[in-house]
Amino acid sequence: MKSGRGWRWALRAALCCAALLCPCACARAMDAQTVRAWMEQFAGSLPGFALLGDPAQTVNPARDGQMLLEYAFGTVLTDGTSSPSAEEILEIDIRTDQVADCRGVRVGMASGAALEGAAPGESDTRLYVLGTQESGYGWSWAYMGEDGVYGVEYITYDGSDAQMTEYTLTYVLDGGAIKAIRVKAADATLAQAQEGLRTAEEIAERQQGEVLVPANGQSVFGEADLQAMGGRALGVPVSELVRRMGEPSDVQTLPQGGGRMLLYDGAVARLALDEATGEELVRGLSVSSAAIEGPRGLAVGLSVQEAASLFCCEADVYSRGGTLYLAGEAAGEAPYGELTAQGGALTLRYACQTQSGEVALLEAGIEDGEVAYWSLLYQDDAEGGA
Repeated sequence: MKSGRGWRWALRAALCCAALLCPCACARAMDAQTVRAWMEQFAGSLPGFALLGDPAQTVNPARDGQMLLEYAFGTVLTDGTSSPSAEEILEIDIRTDQVADCRGVRVGMASGAALEGAAPGESDTRLYVLGTQESGYGWSWAYMGEDGVYGVEYITYDGSDAQMTEYTLTYVLDGGAIKAIRVKAADATLAQAQEGLRTAEEIAERQQGEVLVPANGQSVFGEADLQAMGGRALGVPVSELVRRMGEPSDVQTLPQGGGRMLLYDGAVARLALDEATGEELVRGLSVSSAAIEGPRGLAVGLSVQEAASLFCCEADVYSRGGTLYLAGEAAGEAPYGELTAQGGALTLRYACQTQSGEVALLEAGIEDGEVAYWSLLYQDDAEGGA
């Protein structure tokens, strides 16, 4: 028969084990107090799990003085003991649904349990911050890849300024489900906690910036969109353009055989001879007048959101610098749509491949949040400085 002390210890371990095994209705938030209490509970429950193999044979040679204990649910890395206390547990790797973590989450659950219901969007880093602690030092963020979120991490700090412990809870996601859960404890400093939280707050602030271009279900810019005033405006005989836009106010001849330009009130059309047919074709059209309607109703004076809503945008685009892709090939191969933000200037740009093999561009310059001009031209002419 067990002694009173032994019986109470066995009952405590059984109760702890039951708590770790019982289902949880929803995931909890994580802070240092929560994870510390769970670590103590976990350590108390370990005697209730069968140890696989001889602990003396599972020493990790890459971690001198540490011991890797194997169980049916996964592994536990300890500070050199096979019966660890909470303080001696360095890392827990959970691979089955046998154990619930400090948030009540298990392997096999949907990824939403790790994400707290959030739906990470575009980020200018590989990290998307889900939230930060209301007090103390702690945050959570998602790791973003080409196929979406592949990992989620919760980090929190415990202890005094002189000596702190960093707790990290990591979810490995695969196919929309949680594949593995890792809990890690490590020594840390106040400077590490402060720097980490500062980084998380900076990323979160950028995420909350203005959505310049919202996602939509429009089709990608194509050759049929090379229009002005309801008809084709690029690569067509000059007579076609004049029929829709009327007679120009002036005609200028460009030097060195560069073709001609038709000048309108608020528009310029560039012409060039087709060497094969000798026919004069429209090679470019630049418009600054709100009276001249462009592709899909694009017009000067529309807001950047209104202009971008006319063409495909695959995900919300925020006000950050550089080149931001709206649709198509990220490498910039037609068809594509992009927004460039440089020095306060914004340009919407769309490209398509024509049947002739040339790449045609639509560009809309944005000033004070509105379309100031728009242009149709061929990429070769744009790169040649025409």
